[in-house]
Amino acid sequence: MMRLILVVSFICLAISTFAQKRRYNTTSGELIFSKADYHVNGAKIATPLRFSCFFHFGSYGHFDLTKHFGLYTGMAIRNVGFTSSKGDTLIKRRNYYIGFPIAIKVGNLKENEYVYAGVEADLAFNYKEKVFIDERRVDRFNIWFSDRTNTFMPSAFVGLNFKSGLNIKFKYYLRDFYNKEYSSNQGKVYENTTSQMFYFSLSMNVMDNFFKDTAKIYNKGI
Repeated sequence: MMRLILVVSFICLAISTFAQKRRYNTTSGELIFSKADYHVNGAKIATPLRFSCFFHFGSYGHFDLTKHFGLYTGMAIRNVGFTSSKGDTLIKRRNYYIGFPIAIKVGNLKENEYVYAGVEADLAFNYKEKVFIDERRVDRFNIWFSDRTNTFMPSAFVGLNFKSGLNIKFKYYLRDFYNKEYSSNQGKVYENTTSQMFYFSLSMNVMDNFFKDTAKIYNKGI
């Protein structure tokens, strides 16, 4: 997966350097609705839909090579995880990730109406878990750069961007959330688990000149 990302990155850089027609930047947040295909010892565990809106931030550089084909890349920070429910026990877990996406866009790029697809390399840097029994929290911890989860989380995604800037995306992680080699005094805690995460998200992609124009209007008024 890492080799694929490096190859695609090189291709994107080469194309954008020699064939660039239009370049612009966007920023966005995300409303993320996540779940997981979660099994423990072969048994499927229920994963209620998890919603998160904080803290999500993305900054992207777009390269429109023709009227109908382009690329984008950038950086994003997201709070992604999943909730599991079994009997009277509810466990909420999440990671903060910093991600580096690479995608192609096809559509009416002049009007910012397009579909897109790409891959992303996410790096986990903060893990948090809460355990509830009978709706009462019995445990909670927060760890920087935890070994409990896989640090490198590659993913694939597809989406649709509308003229208004509204963006709809589906993302699927290609690696388990948990690190099966993690050991504690209980042994390899996640050895017999599988935890494939995925999510749908809504966002507004705002062109950077929007902020510049707003600042100019504000400055004229004072």
